[in-house]
Amino acid sequence: MSSTNTTDEVYSESEIYYRQLLRQKRGVPLHHPGPQQNLPEKYQRHGVAIGDVGRISPDGIFDFFFNIYLPADHPINENDVPEDFAPLQHYIRKDIFHLDFEAGTYVSSPSAQMLNLEAPSDEFPGGEFMFICDAPHGALLALPHGAHLEKLENLENMRQYVAKNAESWYRYINDVRGRGLVNGVLYLVTGWEKSPSWGMASFHSVREEFQLMFKPTMGADSAYNYRWKGIPGRKNPAHMKSFKHSETDTPLNQTTFVHGFSISLGGGIWARLFGDVGICQNVDFPFDSSGDPAFRSHSVGSSLFSWSLNFFSGGGATGSQQRAAREGDVFISDSSLTSKSFHPSGLINHFLLHKAPHATVVMSHDDDWRDILYDDGTDSIVEHPRELLQQINDQFDVVDKNGAIFFVSKSRIDEPDNTPYGCGS
Repeated sequence: MSSTNTTDEVYSESEIYYRQLLRQKRGVPLHHPGPQQNLPEKYQRHGVAIGDVGRISPDGIFDFFFNIYLPADHPINENDVPEDFAPLQHYIRKDIFHLDFEAGTYVSSPSAQMLNLEAPSDEFPGGEFMFICDAPHGALLALPHGAHLEKLENLENMRQYVAKNAESWYRYINDVRGRGLVNGVLYLVTGWEKSPSWGMASFHSVREEFQLMFKPTMGADSAYNYRWKGIPGRKNPAHMKSFKHSETDTPLNQTTFVHGFSISLGGGIWARLFGDVGICQNVDFPFDSSGDPAFRSHSVGSSLFSWSLNFFSGGGATGSQQRAAREGDVFISDSSLTSKSFHPSGLINHFLLHKAPHATVVMSHDDDWRDILYDDGTDSIVEHPRELLQQINDQFDVVDKNGAIFFVSKSRIDEPDNTPYGCGS
């Protein structure tokens, strides 16, 4: 039995699942992998694609708007695109990285460990899953039939396209589509991981160890499906769900993880577009504007953490909470104060806006912070965001290309066109 001082704070299933699996460096986890039923039939068949512009909703859904590689009149875009939309020239196939994960694999927080009960077979592709789950919280994703990953490796054309079009995207999504996105929520997909079947479980504030089983059963169609089962006679505190695999005609449309850019607009542009929607706040970062790791004498406290929580929320500020916008300030939504879901790109984009206050567009990619997150089961990065910023500052340089700001690994800074911010553009 493990003791814990965790308070019984209320978390949704999606928040628990998201926070626990985000640190496993597999990508941004989606709690609802399937495409939404209100999307075009062609999109529903294949799900998330490279080039999709959308947001990740508080429920862990990818909220699709349009795809940058498809013409406006394509059945997936349905002429519902920003004004003056022109698609980006399609990427070439050899720039796509592919990786297959074997049947019977899983992804979990350190508090959930699997016992091998039997080897995979032709009849039971992933075998039986039995997990030992330890207090106080955790999450897991079982993949009976494995998974497939595709990622775009050459992102340069995407960056240039984002720099040119991000303003029109926000204007279209907030005005025409009425989403009321806050600055930094917009997401451009550069990769995805999909699986033909899956089982998800999450738990929070449990007091003792418990066990979960994910077992294959034969359905009426003589196909093997998987379902969750607890241990008879023992309490099961986990939230569980699964997607059934069909041997007949199952499209690969269940997206378990996404990879991509989080996109923010410069403060002056946001103020011009949306007036006083948002709060102007002089966020106290642990670096000076030149990018040197000059920590001030005081530490970055809970105020920075509070202002950095919201990538995951999609709502705007309420009228009573809005303050006038000023050019050059960092824009952060009031809803950040109540969000329990931490996405590092939100903090990183705010940091970039602080370092380059006159930027027109700021973008950070999941790969910028993926290898920096801890996977020890703690919320150390969430509780101490200065550690994330310190490591980002140590490993990456800020590049300015005509007002578009992004990170480049210091190992790549000598490549052509990668000019550190403050050294010319």
